[in-house]
Amino acid sequence: MGYGSVVETDVAIVGAGLAGSLAAVILGRAGYSVALIDPFDQARPDFRCEKIEDRHADSLAKAGVLDEILPAARRYENVWVARLGRLAEIKPIVEYGLAYGDFVNCMRRLIPAQVVFVHNKVASLTLSPERQTLTLVGGEQISTRLVIGATGLGAGFLDRIDMHRREISKCHSLSIGFDAESDKLPFDSLTYFGEDPSHRVAYITLFPLATGLRANIFSYHDLDDPWVKRLRINPVDAIAEALPRLERLAGRLRVRGAIKIRPVDLIATENAVQPGIALVGDAFSTACPVSGTGASKALLDAERLCNVHVPEWLATPGMSSDKISTFYRDPQKTACDTQSLKSSLFSKRSVLGQSALWSAYRWGCYAGSVGRNLIEHKRFPRVPANSAMQGGMPANH
Repeated sequence: MGYGSVVETDVAIVGAGLAGSLAAVILGRAGYSVALIDPFDQARPDFRCEKIEDRHADSLAKAGVLDEILPAARRYENVWVARLGRLAEIKPIVEYGLAYGDFVNCMRRLIPAQVVFVHNKVASLTLSPERQTLTLVGGEQISTRLVIGATGLGAGFLDRIDMHRREISKCHSLSIGFDAESDKLPFDSLTYFGEDPSHRVAYITLFPLATGLRANIFSYHDLDDPWVKRLRINPVDAIAEALPRLERLAGRLRVRGAIKIRPVDLIATENAVQPGIALVGDAFSTACPVSGTGASKALLDAERLCNVHVPEWLATPGMSSDKISTFYRDPQKTACDTQSLKSSLFSKRSVLGQSALWSAYRWGCYAGSVGRNLIEHKRFPRVPANSAMQGGMPANH
């Protein structure tokens, strides 16, 4: 493409992250003419979704790409769950560890050759009920019937078409990720919930990637909180401070490489229903990683939009806002969006709440985990007699 040149397509996708790349795969395989716009030919390393869970696998299977993605991931077949400082449940569940950048690049390799991958940025966008015009940096233009906005958190171009980002909860949570190692790892994967609300930690999860052990901590600290500062300087001691009994189950974690800390804002896009454009994933609304619904939302959005709605829209003339609104009213999408927001807000209250009611709730979660484990007739592995991971009350309760 050169200055002043115009490319005509059925669909133009802005953003080649997880949702945008999946949309390009589905629509390209269906035979539509598609342009995918992103400045980078390879996904940059980013700290986002690093697991493929059941809910992700469902959307990937419906999109027809699951079997092609899984070989790149690290499979594990059980998850130990610890609550209130002790092992409560061993879940027989199959999950896969896969770094976000590798996940996206795997998806990009599945994009059919006829999809035009434009390494550029959108300078301006003009919408209408018929065709949309995207002007790229450098002056090239793309004329298309439908624009799919898959720009994630970087949705600045939406302001130019009178869409606005509404802040629901500023710095709602922190996501902390790092490569780790330990001499004591008796599990495939571990989800270890916070021990005390005063520590403000939702949970830490340890799981395998192709490169080794990965750790994710999700907490409700501000970025300038003293604990976060201590974490940057001396992560081993800071983790032990926030999760004092973790070492008895997982050994003393050692951090390899840099620690990534990402603040998460809960944001929703207002005035999204406009002719010729549909937003997917974080471009439409964000989710708190504590609830584990962000990647699920992005994948479901792309799958429902491209498998169900886009074929119906392109089968008849025009691309009015009435057409577009059917996607935002999709029952599966609205149910996922609603549950994601509820989970994001509830999780924070359940972790930080210090009343007797919230304490009872956390003990109820522990009892539920133990009960499920007993029903499944699982036996906990042997642990040292002085370990807080055995049955009974934690030492400080």
